[in-house]
Order: sequence, then structure tokens, then C-alpha cells
Amino acid sequence: MDVSDLITRGNILRDQNDFEGATAAYAEACIKDPDCYSAFNNYGNLMRETLRPRAAIPFLQAACTMQFAEAHAPFNLAVAYLSIEDYPNGWKYYESRWDYEHMKGMLPQLEAPRWSGEDLQGKTIFVCGEQGFGDIIQYARFLPYLKVMGASKVVLLQHGSLHELLGQMECVDTFTNMPEEGVATESDYWLGMISLPYYISLAPAYAKALFPCNLKKIVGSEGYLDAIPSNIPKKIGINWSTSKGILHYVRTLHPEKVLEIIGDDAYSFNPEEDKFWTLLPNDGWKQNWAKTACHLKALKGLVTVDTGIAHLAGALGVKTIVIMPRKEFKCWRWKHGTWYDSVVTVEEDEMHKIPELIRRM
Repeated sequence: MDVSDLITRGNILRDQNDFEGATAAYAEACIKDPDCYSAFNNYGNLMRETLRPRAAIPFLQAACTMQFAEAHAPFNLAVAYLSIEDYPNGWKYYESRWDYEHMKGMLPQLEAPRWSGEDLQGKTIFVCGEQGFGDIIQYARFLPYLKVMGASKVVLLQHGSLHELLGQMECVDTFTNMPEEGVATESDYWLGMISLPYYISLAPAYAKALFPCNLKKIVGSEGYLDAIPSNIPKKIGINWSTSKGILHYVRTLHPEKVLEIIGDDAYSFNPEEDKFWTLLPNDGWKQNWAKTACHLKALKGLVTVDTGIAHLAGALGVKTIVIMPRKEFKCWRWKHGTWYDSVVTVEEDEMHKIPELIRRM
């Protein structure tokens, strides 16, 4: 079987969840052609997905240096580094996301240059939300450091539903949606939200003293957002489905399965689809993350899949159980004690542990 056929075989087996067979096919392809980008990238990415990030790194590093290398390899390498908490290398390679065609279309149409660690004294910087709501909430913790570094004005370009929630942060001066006619866009620099930790860590020495490169002091923080609890009864909250997207099918649970574990005395964050749990008040919380935060703060705790509400609960310091999909899709963000100290994770086949975790809330 030639190299191309081996790669095709590996891809088919991976899609069929035969990870052992896919591993063997990719490994043989790498041996037959040590210069084949697709073989090394696919092999490394499979090891990363199946929770072997350290083993994946050499193969992904090799793929990055090969002829015809694409943006996938450095991006996959970034996630492998982040999975082992090598943040400096992880953030560095994560910048490769801007080389993806679909990300290029999301670049803001601003005349200002992208910020890459320059002196911010007296400067205005636009910070652009990117990817999902959960990503924006997760990385909002880094915004105060722009003011520490001397920025005179921090403007967030975000979806309107986040304005009230993130407006409570003293470091944020104003908001706007993505630039459009009639919106002032004068700035000295702009930056994607997820680039914040990388470029802040490259800042001058005075900033590094406050922002160590290993990020331990800030990555483990929580409670950087707050809300006044709403007046709903103190129950458990349930969120069993994500918004429709690329990982919807692996991050969504059958509600009947959750019902067996949790029972029906809970509030639901899935109003369009739910028939088992009490719906939250129809006060516009689906269109306003600040109102969602008020309901979360009133709860005893939250049981959720990997979605934006999980990040919001963690940022608020709400006791949260995140149910992870099968192991090969477990996201690097959810290591307990790394990003949100109030969050614990259980895998889908360990849901029997949830009742005891709820009792401890």
C-alpha cells in the first residue's frame, strides 16, 4: 500500500473511531515517506486527540518544517503544547490560526496595525472578540494587563450580548460591535482576544514582573466577573446541549440520560428543547450574558457540557461540573485548578459520580 493509500486508510479508520488502526496506518506512512507532511500532521494530530500530546509534539514539529506545510500543523502543535501547560510555546503557535482561510475573513477592517507587544503608554487598543462566547469570557481575564502596561483606552469589539457583562471590568473603556459605517474606529493598535496572553508575556520587563510567563498566577484565577444573584430558588442548573457548530454532536448529551442522574428538580438552560426541567424566567437572559450571570450566581451549582455557560460559571466562581465527551475530544482547557478553581470535570462514562459531587456543592 503506498503512502497516499495509507493516509486515506488512516483517515477512514479515524472517522470510524478505530484509533488503533488509524495510528498504525499513519505510522507506516511516516516510515515509508519521512518527508510527507500529511502523514506526520495526521499522525501527530491523532495522538493529540487521543490524549498523547507529548508524543504528538515531535511529529507536529516535523510537519511544520516540511514542504507544502499548511496552517493545520502549527495550530495542532499549539494545542498539543497547551495540553501539557507549556503556555509560552502554545500561545506562540496558536498565532497560526490567522493563516486559516476562514479566520482571515474574520479579521477586523481597521487601519491600525496589529499589536505585538509594543509600548502601550498613552495608546488606544481595540481588542476583538473571536471564536465562541466561551473563548471571549475565558480570555477576558487578561484585559486588565493592557491598562497595567499603560494603555489609555481599551475598546472591545464584541457581540452586543456581552457588553453589559464585560462592561463591569474597570479596564474596559467602551464597546462597539465590529466596525461598520458610523462607528469610530480610530486606534493605535488592535489585537484578537486570544492573542492577549502571548503578547503580554512578551512585554517589557516591568510587565513581566506582574505577568510571569508560566501564567500560573492569573490562569488559575476566578471571580474576575461578578453578578447580583437573581431571585430564583437555589437549585441546580442543567445545560445538556451546545449551540449548533462543528463539535455539537460530541458535546451534546441525551437529556434522558442526564435526567436519570440528576433528577427533575433543576433549572434548564436549554429552553427551546427542554421538557424535563423548570425553565428559567423569560427575562431576556438568552440575549444578555449579564442576565445569565445573575441566574448562575443564584444557583446551588451547575451541571453542563462544554459550552459558553460553563466558562461564565467558572469566571463567576460558581460550583460547576462539566461533562466531557469521549476522551479523544476532551478539551485542554478543562484541567481542574488550571483555568477555573470552581470547576470539576467528569467524562461521559463517569456520570455516575455526579450525584456525590452535587452533594458536596
